Amino acid sequence: MKKLIVVLFIIGVAASAHASEYGCKVLLCLANPASNGGPKGVSDCVPPIDQLYHDLGRGRPFPKCDQADGNDGSSYAREVYDAYDPCPAPLQPAVRGSVAVQGHQRSGDNAPGSWGGDGSFEQTGQPQVSEIQNDYAYSTGARACVGKQLGSYTTGTYDNAYTVNVFDKVLWQPAQNPRAIDVFVDRTWQQRVRY
Repeated sequence: MKKLIVVLFIIGVAASAHASEYGCKVLLCLANPASNGGPKGVSDCVPPIDQLYHDLGRGRPFPKCDQADGNDGSSYAREVYDAYDPCPAPLQPAVRGSVAVQGHQRSGDNAPGSWGGDGSFEQTGQPQVSEIQNDYAYSTGARACVGKQLGSYTTGTYDNAYTVNVFDKVLWQPAQNPRAIDVFVDRTWQQRVRY
């Protein structure tokens, strides 16, 4: 009986070491920047990343990397379900369902803006809804990453009035496959990898 317990312990340690080695390869490959080809940009990364995507697709847990976790857990990766990438600093996501447009305060006469409005703002582009949702509550429209709000105005008809929020900067991000992995190195977010 003692021999069986020792053998099972050795097999468990070996499996754990193998799992940690696999997890560390996955973490290193996921950290490869998109500009260098991303997670599969190095040929040695293709098998572990293919295995990762296969495992995650089957509901298996994300692999661990003991060397990266250490006592402080400073380098790691985690699954996320988000159709959008994080907004680049210093921009922030606009409120879901709000209407946003980039522009600046108009000086002088307040003639109507090129896309409507009360003429207080010169707009760059047409106002759009940020993160339009379909009937199933999934976001299908682009997300507005916005800077400083300069003001707002109400437009539309009496029965269909809405508020347009004017920002100094608007970056539109298309909705993407929501299955993704966020990679952190030294507690700093590095990138989001979609699979």
